[in-house]
Amino acid sequence: MATKKSASYEARLKNSRDLALTVSQYSRYHPTSEDIKKENLPGFIENVETAMTDFRNSIGSLSTERKENNILFRKMVDTTRNIRSEIGELKGTDSQQYEQVNSIVKLITGENISGHYKRKIKKVKSLKEGEPVHESSSVSQLDQKSMLGNYRALNGLLRSFTFYVPEDESLSITSLEAMETELTGSLDRLIQKEAKFTNQRSRIISYFDEKNGLHDRTKRAKMHVRRKYGYRSPEYKALVNKKY
Repeated sequence: MATKKSASYEARLKNSRDLALTVSQYSRYHPTSEDIKKENLPGFIENVETAMTDFRNSIGSLSTERKENNILFRKMVDTTRNIRSEIGELKGTDSQQYEQVNSIVKLITGENISGHYKRKIKKVKSLKEGEPVHESSSVSQLDQKSMLGNYRALNGLLRSFTFYVPEDESLSITSLEAMETELTGSLDRLIQKEAKFTNQRSRIISYFDEKNGLHDRTKRAKMHVRRKYGYRSPEYKALVNKKY
């Protein structure tokens, strides 16, 4: 899957490839700089093409991992709600055990955030005209690391409940621990692939936009063509109005 940014890089790479091919046919194209000589431009562009392949692969790999990761975490959220219901069925919703489980489940599912938001809206609506709105502290958005940490805390709490032996195998301690292992592995892989993507993106930015990168070299190549053929020449006009 190509992003808008990677598609832009693809177009620039194609234009640069076309420029290298075009200037290779110009008899007066003999720059002093080694970077933009006829025989050296294609080799550099090949290096950029290799980097682009790695960049595309990192985008695809990261996208796939994110989808799989999101599926696992949605499954975890549904499971924790079922655990809460199981505890309510076993001990009642007014029990201490239910309150303990419920407080952790709310952190995992984000119900604490949505509840905070609803209370704030209700309070604002109850204000009389002209009364000031008091800003409360902001609530951080959920992130998967904290969700996993809270899920581990929930599993630890359940292990302390001697009465917790559910008939539903998917809610058993063994199944919950297996899910914890799966979630940990998925999150670790996601972090690794995000790091790889970041490194590949930095490499691409360097190849395209930094000193002696593709943009810099094609700009200098065009300057040489303009000097040798003139800015009104068809040779020069063939290279302008394109993004490199």
